[in-house]
Amino acid sequence: MKKSILAILGAIALALPWIIIRSKGIAVSPTSEALFSGLAIVGGAFILSWAAEVAEMDVPKSASLALVALIAVLPEYAVDLYFAWQAGKYPALEYRHYAIANMTGANRLLIGIGWALVVLFAAILQGKKEVELKERLNLETFFLLMATLYAFVLPLKDSISLFDSLVFISIYICYIFLALKSPYEEPELIGVPSFIGSFTKRIRRGMVICMFLFSGYVIYISVEAFAEGLIKVGMLHGLDPFLMVQWIAPLASESPELIVACYMVKRLRATSSMNVLISSKLNQWTLLVGTLPIVYSIALGEPSALVMDARQREEVLLTAAQSLFGVAVISNLRISVLEAIFLLVLFLGQLAIPEIGARYVFSGVYIILALAWFFREKKLIDNISYLRKLYKT
Repeated sequence: MKKSILAILGAIALALPWIIIRSKGIAVSPTSEALFSGLAIVGGAFILSWAAEVAEMDVPKSASLALVALIAVLPEYAVDLYFAWQAGKYPALEYRHYAIANMTGANRLLIGIGWALVVLFAAILQGKKEVELKERLNLETFFLLMATLYAFVLPLKDSISLFDSLVFISIYICYIFLALKSPYEEPELIGVPSFIGSFTKRIRRGMVICMFLFSGYVIYISVEAFAEGLIKVGMLHGLDPFLMVQWIAPLASESPELIVACYMVKRLRATSSMNVLISSKLNQWTLLVGTLPIVYSIALGEPSALVMDARQREEVLLTAAQSLFGVAVISNLRISVLEAIFLLVLFLGQLAIPEIGARYVFSGVYIILALAWFFREKKLIDNISYLRKLYKT
């Protein structure tokens, strides 16, 4: 109980400095603006993720999966959709580049760091040589593959259009439709969610509502300052704003999810931890990508595609290639230490060698490895069979 209370207070403490700065109208440097607003987003994301887990106890069973999956990635959505909105409001500026940068960074971070970290952490703490996944992950694997295959079309046509939005969102809706048919599993709460879940229903619901309101407020007042602060810091210190937005922004918005995933591994729940991160990847690779052109068009005041330049096309291609390899790795419902090392090393290699040619080389390596893994495992038939079984129920 004491640790849980301290964790909650710690998350609030992360957000408090920016709340004070914002409410008092205190002028700060761009670096301080990015730092304190970023810490506030991290604190808000922690509280949001805890509230989402506890909320599973009080929503209809059929809706819990969809609700919690969506809530968990809201901080990342907030940052990326801010860039998409600004791109529509100020089309002559660089915001559309930043929207693509943040989306590709968030997606690659989940696989290259998130998936790999969970497996390696499990190997260190539990001596596991691999992490097994639950059968229901066949569902996520199949739809992640569908979204990935379609994503390869985007670099070929230089834009993400409203038609692409329709495709990606339709994939997500089909996933949710079948997910609601899958066997329900009672939530296993640990840490802070377990502490909050121990209260009576009335108190628990009140706490969850307060946590949702607090985290929503914190993220709302922080996202613009954080996004703009990163761009200013990059320009002031001679750093590429594109890279700042691509890696620092998603690292802040998704760090609570990654930390919670590692905590679950520590509590001997490596499988559940991987399930959460795979579901988050599917959510971001379908709903987030599909939402960008919609928000952009609304801000622009007319239907329009989010146009990509050469660099953005390369980033989307690399993200799709990494996703294809990720799907191949989990298609047999397990991920080994060796596979995790592959994911991590290839991801770090992209960061170390950011040149244009390197992005194409890494894309090729991912695709070749994916085809080799698919050929070796030959498990896609099992994915389709599982979907057919769900559809008939």
